[in-house]
Amino acid sequence: MKVISARIMTDQTRLTTYRPHDVAALLDSLTIGQCVTVVGLSNFGKSTLLRQIVDPTVADTYRQITGRPVLFIFVDCNRMLQMSAQGFYEAILRSVLETLAEQGGDDCQALCDAIDGFYTRVVEAKSAFTVPLAFNDAIIALLEEGDERRDVVLLFDEFDGVITGLDERVFLNLRALKDKYSEQLNYVTATLQPLTRVGGGDDLAEFLELFAAHKYYLKPLSADDATELAADIFRQANDSLDPHERDYILQEAGGHPGLVQAVAHVVLQVESGAPATYTQQALSVADDVLQNHLLVRGELAKLWKQLLPGEQDACTLIATQGVDAITDAQRADLLTRGLLVKDESGELRLFADLFAHFARRQGLASQGVPDGVWVDIDAGTVWVNGALIEPLTELEYRLLLLLYGRMDKICDKYQIVESVWGQEYLGEVDDARIEKLISRLRAKLEPNPSRPQFVNTVRGRGYKLSRPGSLPD
Repeated sequence: MKVISARIMTDQTRLTTYRPHDVAALLDSLTIGQCVTVVGLSNFGKSTLLRQIVDPTVADTYRQITGRPVLFIFVDCNRMLQMSAQGFYEAILRSVLETLAEQGGDDCQALCDAIDGFYTRVVEAKSAFTVPLAFNDAIIALLEEGDERRDVVLLFDEFDGVITGLDERVFLNLRALKDKYSEQLNYVTATLQPLTRVGGGDDLAEFLELFAAHKYYLKPLSADDATELAADIFRQANDSLDPHERDYILQEAGGHPGLVQAVAHVVLQVESGAPATYTQQALSVADDVLQNHLLVRGELAKLWKQLLPGEQDACTLIATQGVDAITDAQRADLLTRGLLVKDESGELRLFADLFAHFARRQGLASQGVPDGVWVDIDAGTVWVNGALIEPLTELEYRLLLLLYGRMDKICDKYQIVESVWGQEYLGEVDDARIEKLISRLRAKLEPNPSRPQFVNTVRGRGYKLSRPGSLPD
């Protein structure tokens, strides 16, 4: 396999801002016609990486290496209007049309008009059989029509739900197109877990076979990239990043982009208006702020929920007993995932102090979590029947804390408005707004939100949070 010099990428000014070496590694595979699956946990930067590949300078580098033009098409699978073959094909062709429109030119306009006709056939299809045919015709036109043949790379972001939610024949069709245009057509997928962990039948297996040899694990940002991200946040605040601030941010957040941004903002917040001599004390204050910061709690809880149970157990063991407490296989898995890193001395540790603290808390909490709804107020996490739920928004969390503090007691709308929005909103928040917030909270807490077990309505009086087995009023 040819190896692209990192210098080729870093010479491109616009590529130095985000993961140039990761972009180069993906191009190593794409320029020889290999499909790639990018695996990374929440907010490790998969979407940003795929969007970076769409940058024209990456296409220029691709052409320098292969001698062929390329069209990189970013497909956000979250934009699918419905989880169906038609919805998937529509989202792809919509992204194709948007990409062609951005490029402009007479040749692009003629191709765009042709693709638009096939797009209309997909959207307005009255038969399920005509949908894949129209889609295939569009991809063939994209590959074959125009003054100069081009390679096409479809970059599928947020692919987890698609791979498990669609009929396997959709993926068999993608495989057939790849087989027909093996050098011209390529795929990149971005998922939370490796595609090898997806089950399915023979049709799906044929598609997954394309990615078997090229899994790319997206790890935390390097110290230099994380420093540049933090420095950029400081520059936007008309401030500069000092060495001790940099060291603090890297220690607390590691290379997790979301945590780097959150910690940088907290440091700016606690240092705002303070004299220079106060900086070290401010970082101590930042420790306390971070433990209760909504964005930090949300990032950590989201990351934790995406780990497999065995990965959670391993992280808990490291946080409480050290690296020697886990097996060699667990160590290798966490290193691959970027959850375990080597520090400057060569010692292994969890990638960020904030994550290590969170893992320690989860280990302690899980040992004594009761049935029903349980809130770890120190960590800001919520458990339902022993399982950690997805992070709550600030308003949802305030509402839950009120109900949780008055377990099995009724909270009327005045108590809810005062606790959630503030006393000054008593005359402004109506019943419908409260009901919508209750509905959002139920969607995250209840196994079946249409038949709530925990957040119950007491007609004409308010709401209450009930213990398991409590009789409704």
